[in-house]
Amino acid sequence: MKMIKMTTANGEHRLFENYHDFSSYINNIEKKKESMSGVRKWMFIRRPHQTLSSLYYRSPSRKDFFTIKEIEAVEKELGLIEILKGDNENFIQILCTPHLDTEPLKRSWCYEYCQNHDIEISEFVKQ
Repeated sequence: MKMIKMTTANGEHRLFENYHDFSSYINNIEKKKESMSGVRKWMFIRRPHQTLSSLYYRSPSRKDFFTIKEIEAVEKELGLIEILKGDNENFIQILCTPHLDTEPLKRSWCYEYCQNHDIEISEFVKQ
């Protein structure tokens, strides 16, 4: 089984079985930072179609705040992946189609996060 090892600058280690678990861990760290500073800089979130659709149709006054991708996701009845990498200049939205493999996206996002936060990341096979 492939494992992912994260090592922080202070030597703390954590193991993850996949990039879904690793990205969830990072998202939790960033949510805590956001609650203290009011600013979110890193995020990898899947927004289900039901959530987007509910917001879109129940809040007509907010339709002007929806992005083109959010509207497209509602119209095509798809979910949406939202990726934030450090600042609003690096904000990406991707339609979540049935065949979209998010693991490579999460892997790339986790690696970029680690590079920006002085964290070592390695993969190994657990025997």
